[in-house]
Amino acid sequence: MDAVDVAVVGGGVIGCSVAYHAARSGAKVVLVEAEGIGGGASGAAAGMLAAQAEAHEPGPFLDLLLASRDLHGPLGEELRERTGLDPEYAWSGTLSVASSVEGERDLYARYSWQAGLGLSARWLSGEEARDLEPALSPDVSAALYLPEDGQVNSPRLVQALVLAATERGVWILDFTRVTGFVTESGRVTGVRTARGEIPAGAVVLCGGASSGILAEDLGVNLPVYPVKGEVLAVGVRPAPTRANVWGERCYAVPKRDGRMIVGATEEPGVHDRRPTLGGVARLSAAALDLIPTLKDAPFLNAWGGLRPATPTGRPILGAVEGWDGLLVATGHYRNGVLLAPITGKAISEAALGEAPSVDLRPFAPTALAGQEAL
Repeated sequence: MDAVDVAVVGGGVIGCSVAYHAARSGAKVVLVEAEGIGGGASGAAAGMLAAQAEAHEPGPFLDLLLASRDLHGPLGEELRERTGLDPEYAWSGTLSVASSVEGERDLYARYSWQAGLGLSARWLSGEEARDLEPALSPDVSAALYLPEDGQVNSPRLVQALVLAATERGVWILDFTRVTGFVTESGRVTGVRTARGEIPAGAVVLCGGASSGILAEDLGVNLPVYPVKGEVLAVGVRPAPTRANVWGERCYAVPKRDGRMIVGATEEPGVHDRRPTLGGVARLSAAALDLIPTLKDAPFLNAWGGLRPATPTGRPILGAVEGWDGLLVATGHYRNGVLLAPITGKAISEAALGEAPSVDLRPFAPTALAGQEAL
């Protein structure tokens, strides 16, 4: 097969973003995906862009989350103009609520350090939270409102990235398994697939929860493991809330198409994506405790996905020591959709020999040296 500048392994939102950004810079790119494009964690995601809700402390991870959130708006406009597809962004904020003393304490601590950094954050009493979102349970005693967080339709974002990438010449090989890497004198020079070898100037591994298995072919330890998450959807119009609502046991995300997505369970080390009766029951009970009016909402469907997690909870980004020409972008856990723009931009820059526009050193593979996946 013809040589390319960048070979991307993995067709989730991260791989699609890397491929699109590399092609936008003029590179010749191939993207190889073992299943359907966006068929893994990206397709299962609720699409929250909850940079502040996901951050537990100041530092490089928060900076990365915020930088990527800032890129989503321009990226969405760019994709819509190029493809005609609307990724359905909504910027109605995140409302994290508490119904217990411990929950209030945790939320107030988060509010304090975020407000101290000058981030947009409001502390609300239970009554003020219900003034903002009247459908909330009377048990809600306090809340943290983060108005700059948002959400997107994750499958549509992936579709738009793929369409824009193909328009820029990216070669998409879906349902094509990567069987190994081509190497020469300490350099990765391409990938082996069921369709043959593809020479590449740089290879970017974006294999999600399977990244560690693929890296073993090179003797590289990437401690990435799956965390199964189950999600359900109900039909409700008008939506009972405007904001994404995070409770202590579930979240609820209103979508433009009349659905409300409720998630998500967490089962580390589980590889079976199928939803279970127990998982749906737990989510249903938690959702009714959070937003009681959902009791009348028709149940639509449920699904599961495998989030790629790491021991630190942070992604693994950047070059792999000992193998020139190989970069990784994996382990995004619950933040793959949120971190897709900054990851695609920075990793494609590194793959093309440019200085990344953000500092990737805190997320380098060497930062996880010696740690093991579950």
